[in-house]
Formats: sequence, C-alpha cells, structure tokens
Amino acid sequence: MKHRVSLVGAFACAVCLALALAGCSQTTAYTPETLEPTVSSPTIGKEGTLRVGVGGGAPFMVSASDGSTSGLDVDMAAAIANQLGLKLEVVSLGSAGSEVDVDSALKKGDVDIVMGATSSDESGNVWVSEPYTQTGVALFAAPGSKVPSRDAAPKIAAQSSSTSAWAVTNAFGDDALVAKADLLSALSSIETGDSKYVAADAVIGTYAALGQNVDVEPVCVLGSIGGYGVAASADNADLQKAISDALAALTNNGVAGVVCSKWLGSTLDLSALPLVEVSSSAAASTRTLDTDSDDPDVAAEEESVDGEALPKAEAGSNAVLPGGAVAGTAPAPTQGASTAVPAGTDAQAA
Repeated sequence: MKHRVSLVGAFACAVCLALALAGCSQTTAYTPETLEPTVSSPTIGKEGTLRVGVGGGAPFMVSASDGSTSGLDVDMAAAIANQLGLKLEVVSLGSAGSEVDVDSALKKGDVDIVMGATSSDESGNVWVSEPYTQTGVALFAAPGSKVPSRDAAPKIAAQSSSTSAWAVTNAFGDDALVAKADLLSALSSIETGDSKYVAADAVIGTYAALGQNVDVEPVCVLGSIGGYGVAASADNADLQKAISDALAALTNNGVAGVVCSKWLGSTLDLSALPLVEVSSSAAASTRTLDTDSDDPDVAAEEESVDGEALPKAEAGSNAVLPGGAVAGTAPAPTQGASTAVPAGTDAQAA
C-alpha cells in the first residue's frame, strides 16, 4: 500500500514558524531551497529517495482513515530527507502496540534508516545517532509541584505492567503506585484527585497531556535521561555521517525544535530536572511488557529506564490525537507498507 506525500509544504511551514518564533516577519510564502542530493546508491538503497522506517502510534506516526500519514517521526524524517536533497519514502514498521525490531528492519533491506531508535537498539549491527528529542520516565504534576520523596508516601499513577509503573515502585515503594489501565486514565486521576503525579515516557506523556488539556509538566526524571534518535546500519559509515550532519543542521536552524513543538507544544529539555535514582539492575527481570495483548488498553507501554528509552510498544493507545481522539483508532498501514514522499503535506493515496 503506497501513498504520495508532499513534504515541501510541511518543511516550509516549519521554517516559517521558526522565523516567526525568532521575531522575524514574513510577507511572502517561503519556498525551501531545492538541495542537491548528498548521498546516493549504494549508501542508500534507492537512488534519490530516503527510505525511512517509522513505528506506529501517536505522536510518532499517526495514520488517518483517509490514508494520510503524519507524526513527530514522520515530520523529522521529512526534514532529514529534505536536508539531504532526497525524496522520502515512509515504511510502516507496525501499528500501535507493536514493538519495532530495529535490527531486523535494517537487515531486511526495505529501509535505509529507522526513526525512534534508542541506545538500547545499538549493537554490532546497528548504529544510533544523537537524539533529536530527549525522553525518559518522567513524573508529571501540576505546575509548581515539588519532587516527591519516598517518605512523603506520594500517590503516583501509571499504566499497569509498564516500565513507568516498575520505576515508580522501585523508587517510591509499592504503596505509591496507583495502577491504571492506560495513560489517559492515569492523567485523569490527577483531575479526580486519585493521584498527584503521573509517571510516563516524557514524549508520550507530554503529547497525551496536551491532547487531553491536562495542565501538568515534568517535575523530575526517574532514572536517567535518554532520547529518540535515528538508526542505520553499523557498516554504513557514509550514511551515518550524512544523518549526523543533517540532524546537526536541523537542530541549529531550529527546524527540529519546531517539529517537536508542533507535536508536544514545546521542545523537551529534561536536562534541568532532578533525577530520582532507579536501580537499572532489576529492570530486565522486573519489567513486564504485555505487547502481545489484543486489548490496546492492556498492552504495556515501554518507556525509558536509566536513560534508555525503549522501543515504543504502546504509544498509540497511551496518547491522544489533536482534538481529543484516542490515537490508534485510525487504521494504520500494515507491516512494511510504504509511503512514497517527494519532498511535504500529509500522505494521500496514490
């Protein structure tokens, strides 16, 4: 199933917004410079096109019923492709609730890079770039809230059987956890008074709170700060350099920040937040992940522990789309479905 996506419009809007945020006025429409391709075959598998694997689930990839595709990772992929002077082909690596196997996706040969990779994906076969957005297991609370202490017996909501739930019990004790079926229920518990804090992946939690109009902000990080980056084959040094250079340029010119602001309301800077110690040694044996569940409300959300943001197993049903609709309700492309993208707007069926 293929779609055509025009990315010039999206990239132009991002640059115009970046200019506006910098205090510059623009009276005419912006047309991005057409760049000459900086990489070619065999560095990439398809001449003139960057094939990008993206996992399903909001806010990373959102597929609407009309076949259009958008999302934080889709927009970042579009910006990277534009920076490299290439067309973009988005390849779906699974719908909401499915874990992305980065190594297998790259070995299969259908994609050149994979978005949303983390340090836990790195191996002898996989290289991962510097993050284009930070993440981690964050505690969300009303603005101005203080970091809780274990002795204060805080009530912290989190999706049951998730990494966030494990981090809460590890850092604050079993009695601190207010287990909820999904992240939306956890956020609602702050409004009802069942809990004062919510633990969630910083990116997913920020997006969900924004969509639900819940006035919260991260107050600390449980463990360490990680991030979502771009994965490529460990043997492809030329592509690694091209991706690193493109991400650096997009960070410096403000486009990366604008993409994050579009989906999260602002860029995520967790570096100034206090870190609450979480033992990483027990994470592998203690964390339970129900990624095979048929019920999206039961499937566990994989989130970062000790700085390693794990692949997004349940981003979709833990987040909400703009307007309040629960992500993951729209049909998602099937595994391996690709979206051919000449360079902005949302995908339209060919």
